[in-house]
Amino acid sequence: MRGIIVLALFLPVFFWIGRALDPLLFLSPFSFVAAAFALSLLLRQHRLWAGIIRDSKSAAFEQHDLTRENIKRATFGFTDTVVSNLVIFAIGGFSLLLPYRFLRTAIDRAVELNVARPESPFLRPFWLIAELAALPGSILATLMIAAAHIFIPGTRLVAFLAPLRGRKGALPSRLMPLSALAHGLNLSFRFAPGKRHPWVGPKEGRAKQTSADLRKAGLVFLVATLIGLLATLMLLAFALAGP
Repeated sequence: MRGIIVLALFLPVFFWIGRALDPLLFLSPFSFVAAAFALSLLLRQHRLWAGIIRDSKSAAFEQHDLTRENIKRATFGFTDTVVSNLVIFAIGGFSLLLPYRFLRTAIDRAVELNVARPESPFLRPFWLIAELAALPGSILATLMIAAAHIFIPGTRLVAFLAPLRGRKGALPSRLMPLSALAHGLNLSFRFAPGKRHPWVGPKEGRAKQTSADLRKAGLVFLVATLIGLLATLMLLAFALAGP
C-alpha cells in the first residue's frame, strides 16, 4: 500500500519537473545539449547489455532459462526503454516522459518483469495508464522487429501476424513485440513465473535457447533500429522538402 501512495504522490511531481524542463529545450544551444544528454540517459542500453553479456559469459551451456530471460529483457529494453521513450518524448516532451519512466520503473520493481499483468488490484489504475502511454511506441517497435526479419536469413515472416494473436491477462505493450520476436526466431518465452502459465511464441518454438539465439535477437534489434532511423530520416526529408 505504501508503494501505491508513493506512486500517486510522485507522478504529479515528475510531471511538473518535466513541465519546467520543456521550455528550456530550445532556450539556448547549451540547454539543448543538456536536454539531449538527459534524454540519452533515459535511453541508454549499456547497463542492460553489459549485464546480458556478463551473464552469457559466466553461464553454463545448459542454463537455457537464463539465456531466455536475457533475450526477453533485451526485447523489453528495446521496445520500452528506447522506442516508447522516444515516441512519448516526441509527443509530450519531458512532462510526459519523466512520469512515464517513473511509473514503468516502479511497477517493474513491484512485480517481476514479465508479460502478465500485475495481479495487485491497487496497481491496476497505474499499469493501465502505463499501457496507454506505451502502446504507440510498442506498436511501432513491433512493426520494426517484424520488418527486421525480412533482412535476416533464417527468420520467419510470420512475425508480422504474431502480434494479432492476443492472450488473456497480458500487457499488450510487452506481448506484441515479444510475440513478433518469438515467431520470427521460432522461440518460446514464459508468460509469467510458474509452470501453469502459458508460453509466448509458436507451439513448436524452442524454450531451450543458447547464446546463438541471443546473438540473432541482438541482430534483429540492430536491424530494427536501422529501419527506424531510415524511416525517421525519410520523414524529416519529406517534411523539409514540403512547401
